[in-house]
Amino acid sequence: MSKHRRERINAEMKRVLSNIFLVDLPIQQNNIVSVLRVETSKDLEEAKVYISVLKDRQDVLEKLNEAKPYIRHLLGQKMKLRKIPKLSFILVDDMHFMV
Repeated sequence: MSKHRRERINAEMKRVLSNIFLVDLPIQQNNIVSVLRVETSKDLEEAKVYISVLKDRQDVLEKLNEAKPYIRHLLGQKMKLRKIPKLSFILVDDMHFMV
């Protein structure tokens, strides 16, 4: 797969996941979950999702890990890909995160 195509998929997945967290899967009231970056593997088998959370970071990370199958299901409905990658959520302190 070309690097350019993978970059487009990463950007679209970031947009779709941000929307899922905002609309379809609100984690907690009065909390913000931001998708900072998505990195998919060359074969689209796995995706690392770098997230920033305003408060209750570990609690939110646990809830996201429990909801992985549902999040993948929603991702599959909203993106036209043959393979929906396995998601790994990585909690990032956005003050030190470099894009």
